[in-house]
Amino acid sequence: MKRWFWILIIILIFMATNGCTKKQKNSELIILHDILQLQQAQINSFDPVDAYHAGHIQMVKQIFNTLADVDLKGKIIPSLAESWDTADGTEWIFHLRKDVLFSNNSCFKDKSERVFTAKDVKYTFERLLNKESKSLGVAYFTNLLGIDEFRKGESQTIEGVVVKGAQEIIFKLKEKDYNFPNLMSLPYTSIIKKKVIEFYGKESKLHPVGTGPFQLSLFESNKKIVLIRNESYWEKQNGQPLPGVGGVTIHLTTDDNLSLLMFKNQQSDFLELSLPTKRQLETIKMPFKYQEEIIEWTQLNFYLFNLEKIKDKKIRQGINYAINRKGLQGIINGQGEVTRSLFPSLFGDLVKPNPVLTCSPEKAKNLLNIKMVLKLVCFEDILSRALADHIAKELLHYSIEVTIESVTFPVLVERLTKGDYDLIQLYWGPSFADVNHFLTPFKTSSFPPAGNNFNKYSNPAFDRLVGEAPQMTEEKQNEQYLKAQEIILDDMPFLLGYYKNIVRVSNNKFEMPLHPLGYRFYKYAKAN
Repeated sequence: MKRWFWILIIILIFMATNGCTKKQKNSELIILHDILQLQQAQINSFDPVDAYHAGHIQMVKQIFNTLADVDLKGKIIPSLAESWDTADGTEWIFHLRKDVLFSNNSCFKDKSERVFTAKDVKYTFERLLNKESKSLGVAYFTNLLGIDEFRKGESQTIEGVVVKGAQEIIFKLKEKDYNFPNLMSLPYTSIIKKKVIEFYGKESKLHPVGTGPFQLSLFESNKKIVLIRNESYWEKQNGQPLPGVGGVTIHLTTDDNLSLLMFKNQQSDFLELSLPTKRQLETIKMPFKYQEEIIEWTQLNFYLFNLEKIKDKKIRQGINYAINRKGLQGIINGQGEVTRSLFPSLFGDLVKPNPVLTCSPEKAKNLLNIKMVLKLVCFEDILSRALADHIAKELLHYSIEVTIESVTFPVLVERLTKGDYDLIQLYWGPSFADVNHFLTPFKTSSFPPAGNNFNKYSNPAFDRLVGEAPQMTEEKQNEQYLKAQEIILDDMPFLLGYYKNIVRVSNNKFEMPLHPLGYRFYKYAKAN
């Protein structure tokens, strides 16, 4: 009897073990397929310091972690830092997680070299902010103590970045900033290991090694990216390890027709809809049921004035009043919401319709009392061209002739840097949910190469309001930001367009939440 009892126990153990193995293997075999439409800029690096456009940021977010992150409601939350605290807003102590490893890679001799510590944070910031760095991320950290000396090469370390034991790091600031933790979610600050950079050298941009939920398995330029699950990933959701899929295959394209075809043929589980694909999708019969989701994104689409050429702010104000905004909304359709404020809806009470951002033919007529020709440079996609045509048609009523040049992203950047435009289309997608992020690019201190104030707008009163806000309580900050908005809308260095919506369809094979900053949270994806 005892013999049969032990045989039964062995069988049950075998079945349980075999069942768990099968379940685990099945989970490993779950591969999500997606399409990343790069619009204008291609991916040629996975290095966080280069993360300046949407496609690049998407990949950095999958492979790396930052000390803080932004949740699905746009709120700042801990990530590689378990918590942080400050006594006066000038000295911030970040307490780091103790259970984090960098993903397994041939650059590491053993597991001990993969452990995440405060030294990795220090190295990350020294690499991002050194005098040779051309990263756009530099502009966000001018408040660090000793940054000027470090950037000039007068100091080998940043005085304001101090390691305090293996799992604590201190940031010291010149001036208090109660929003400082928000900066720790910027993709530029994704934590890297010195060992990786030393091992791969100049090729490290194509050999990313991070602490994030996925590892890079394959990269075919302009075609495909394959990510596989990082088996060492530290994060859990509802007690379950993340990510919930074994990997992700990402098809790279700029072709709307190809994207739609891949989705129709079930080569992709998700499809973000541009205006042309949305129209096409509505006219064809799909072989399966699909679900449409919409969320208002925080990407601002606007037109920058060349302030060297359009010097009179009355002309800039008049052009703003001349544009029929209902007409703009009709062209945009469900792709976005015409701006009523400089700030997106994510910021709640700050988003009050501003009377300046309205159409007023009478005001436009009073302000635009001269004939002139404007050169408008825009992207070459269908929506961008349609919006440019609408602007040209509206301004023609006021004896302003608009010549339109639709160009590729590289050509547009060339026009921008050379000042070869009167109005030029840009989009600004913030990397963290902070109101300041919509104002900082227009500060005098953000002139290139320190930032992306490309038309070199400058107003001391605006600079003061934006600079003082982070030193105040949240209520006082909002008052400052609204005053700063009034100043910049009066100067009108830009023509505001719309906040883009994320419009996505799914074949219902997977659940994957939409993020207000536009991130793809593949780590939260799970099979239906």
